[in-house]
Amino acid sequence: MNILLINPPIREWAKPNCFPVGLGYVAAVLRDAGHHVKVLDINANRYSREEVEEIIKTSMFEIVGVGGMITIYKYIKWLVSVLKKYHPNKYIIVGGSVSSSIPEILLENTETDIACIGEGENTIVDLIAALDSKKDISSVRGIYYKRNRQIFKTLPQTLLNMEDLPLPAYDLFPMEIYLNNIVGILNKKKWQGGDVSDTSQIISFNISASRGCPYNCIFCYHDFMGTKYRCQSPEKVINHMKFLIEKYRVNYFLIQDDLFMANLKNFTEFCEKLIKEELNVQWQVPGRVNLITEELLLLMKKAGCIWCGFGFESGSQYMLDRMKKGTTVEQAKRAALLVKKHFGRTGGGSFVLGLPGESLRTIQDTIDFCKQLDFDPEVVFLATPYPGTELWDIASQKNMIRDKEAYILSLDEQGEQIVCNFTDFTNDELLMLRSYVIRSIGARNIDIHENHNKNGGDIKNKI
Repeated sequence: MNILLINPPIREWAKPNCFPVGLGYVAAVLRDAGHHVKVLDINANRYSREEVEEIIKTSMFEIVGVGGMITIYKYIKWLVSVLKKYHPNKYIIVGGSVSSSIPEILLENTETDIACIGEGENTIVDLIAALDSKKDISSVRGIYYKRNRQIFKTLPQTLLNMEDLPLPAYDLFPMEIYLNNIVGILNKKKWQGGDVSDTSQIISFNISASRGCPYNCIFCYHDFMGTKYRCQSPEKVINHMKFLIEKYRVNYFLIQDDLFMANLKNFTEFCEKLIKEELNVQWQVPGRVNLITEELLLLMKKAGCIWCGFGFESGSQYMLDRMKKGTTVEQAKRAALLVKKHFGRTGGGSFVLGLPGESLRTIQDTIDFCKQLDFDPEVVFLATPYPGTELWDIASQKNMIRDKEAYILSLDEQGEQIVCNFTDFTNDELLMLRSYVIRSIGARNIDIHENHNKNGGDIKNKI
């Protein structure tokens, strides 16, 4: 069948530098199954809506697939309407975390025909085979679909074996765009010194080597890839890297998985084999503070790793416990200091502000944490309840989300706006506190209890 896959725009304020790995895998398995696949990469090309509509108007396909995150639901809703406008009789399939987290909302409020739930590689092949042979799709696992204005759900799809994945279909995407825009920490303006100070010769690229998460942070949605952690073998990951080195001259890798090092035996073997292969590449990887040891960091550095960052989330143990992070402040301090010792800088990290239980005391704890480590946080998010998370359930129980679709349409960049306020602060106060945290991290001897609202209101009594 002739299949069109569409990659919608995301983070339009930044240059397109992160390859859509999931869509790349879907394109590869469909092509391996004998279908003719084309990709419309809106994000890479940054087409305007007018350009997208013109392209869709003249496109020839039998089935179209769209992937995306929950934060671009508004765009996907528009995109689906345009697809149906010019191709009213063609099936529209939506995958990614947007379909997995809100399948019924998606089907009820857009002209989407089928929503793929969870991992899409096995599901899409089975689904297209059923549609091609005009079989009843009710036997296809892992989908929601509409029939006579009713929504039906099939059995969950079984988790795939990571070793069975082919290489993403890179040749179907505008690779020159991704390769010409630096990805990862090297893209940060504040990057200085270390093992890489001149990025002009860097050709960077992102890869993924693991799926699933066994942890239970209340703000995180991870049912899209399941709770069971799985990873590719060191040999498969390194062969993937070799392909990108030989084909596209990549010399810097962002391993984008939050938990690539969760299987320490597998991760250690990966580092050891990377050293043995002498690929002469550098790489970065997210870490988790309870998994970091000095021995592991030394091995990572020898294997070419130059940066390891963390989701610290808070400098308050009370808040870490409330968010079910499963880590301690002491583990976070130790991990950050070890990274600074061996990589020359404290690993960047993210924080979440405004979760249930947040107070001036807990915010001050986060400021103190950063000051003690002498580093700026990579980003300070505002707590946002995304569908499928425990935080979403809390917001729903408190009747904070009255119109679910209207709420989802209001979502924008992750954690950049207050959509639900779980604290005793007003929205203005919480925004001011976030700005204060960001400003005061680099300052000394500033205590949040002495801070006053710019409008003259003293907020210290809120605690």
